[in-house]
Amino acid sequence: MIRKKYIPMNISIKKIALLIMIGSVFTGCKKFLEIEPKGKVVAKKIEHYNGLFNNSLINGFQNLRMTATTNAITGELGFSFSILGEVDAPFYMSDDMMANPATFQSFSLINQKSYKWADDIYLPETNASEWSAFYTHNYVYNVIANGVMNAEDGTEAEKRALQAEARVARAYMHFWVAQLFAKPFNPATAATDPGVPIVTEADTEIKGFKRAAVKEVYDFITTEITEAIPSLNPSTINKGRIGQLAAYSILAEVYFNMGKYQEALGPLNKAFELVGSSKVPISLYNYNIKVNDWYNALAPNSGLAGFPTSFDSYETIFTKQSAAPLYSAFSNLAVLTPETYALFGADDQRRKAFSDKSLFSSAVQLPGYQRAAPLTINLGPTLPNLYLMKAECEARNGQLTDAENDLETLRKNRMPDATAQVQYTGQQELVKLILRERILEFAATGRRWFDMRRLSDDAQYNNTRGTRTIGGQTYTLSNNRLTLRIPPMILNFNPSMPDNP
Repeated sequence: MIRKKYIPMNISIKKIALLIMIGSVFTGCKKFLEIEPKGKVVAKKIEHYNGLFNNSLINGFQNLRMTATTNAITGELGFSFSILGEVDAPFYMSDDMMANPATFQSFSLINQKSYKWADDIYLPETNASEWSAFYTHNYVYNVIANGVMNAEDGTEAEKRALQAEARVARAYMHFWVAQLFAKPFNPATAATDPGVPIVTEADTEIKGFKRAAVKEVYDFITTEITEAIPSLNPSTINKGRIGQLAAYSILAEVYFNMGKYQEALGPLNKAFELVGSSKVPISLYNYNIKVNDWYNALAPNSGLAGFPTSFDSYETIFTKQSAAPLYSAFSNLAVLTPETYALFGADDQRRKAFSDKSLFSSAVQLPGYQRAAPLTINLGPTLPNLYLMKAECEARNGQLTDAENDLETLRKNRMPDATAQVQYTGQQELVKLILRERILEFAATGRRWFDMRRLSDDAQYNNTRGTRTIGGQTYTLSNNRLTLRIPPMILNFNPSMPDNP
């Protein structure tokens, strides 16, 4: 398994190097996709296409530039990556976070505006990571999806499996872009609400992209995944690759965020059936036992520093990791609000992931609680999220006993059994308990932003805290700002593309 790093890197891998053929050089940010490869990917064999899945463009929430390189000694072609930015707007926009007034001026201008839920967070010259990262990854998946069936070698089944994996992956990239730049799915308006461009060609020369309607985007996503699943590996063999378990998990997440809770139960149940067929460990950690291994009492401000990486974690199904919480903790930037931290019970072992002191000095008191570890947060499919999505879907569908069992299964792995048991008087109270559990399980990760969007039109269960204060000024989250405006640079490349209000 190839470990992904979050630092600029130069990589020369003989087999993958064959993919890079020096061609036209793109200079400056002239294209819609913000890709600047000094070369063109020309894959010919199955091993080349398979190798594309194993590069560091794939498993992170980073915006990267890919550049062809030549070894000065051997002449071997390779490629390098340089990090252009982190997809961190969801982290700063989430209502479980608060800015540290002492360091707020150290925020980047974009992060300051994100935190204030400002109308315009990107400057005209900004290469916005929240847009470019996912479309850059999508470019790689399109290379595979559109070319692998013409590979010189390999069986039909091998080719179809790689094409299916690429189709699911590119659908997932469109899902993430839609979570930021398209309105939350509303069945009454989805057919006319502007969504995001559907990009299925690996061509940086195309201009004039159009925004598909939200319904069209989600139809594309669900169709791609559904059609691809039969050709995928039924066993999970690598946390950085997509098999049937990851695909069903992603499909469930899509329906879940569309508010189609009954439809989500089908892929959720299929996902749980496939957990047992994984070739790599997939299970919940019992924090009552494992926290003692991860937590260092001599360095209490470092959180659960021993928690496994996203690739090694038993709770990971497919890795799509973010380093935003770590970057924040290193500079004492944004912290978990005291109100959110207070939701943790006294014997909830997740509390030990947080500290109200600086990562590097116990003498520095923070206004909230920083999450320094684990080093990266997986925003891709995880087993805890499967349990919580399934519990919520069941509760909303009236299957209260099933929902209670799924909720308590997770909680018993986070706190003692007696505390893990839940008490409720009916469906509404149980759904609210599950939503509360999502806040705790995903505290200070950025995932909260997507629940804020999902619940925005849910009068019964909307639990968003829509105001925050910094520098003596109070800011309010409007419905419009649940959707980011399109970066000006993208609009300049595509003058006919409408912006969000």
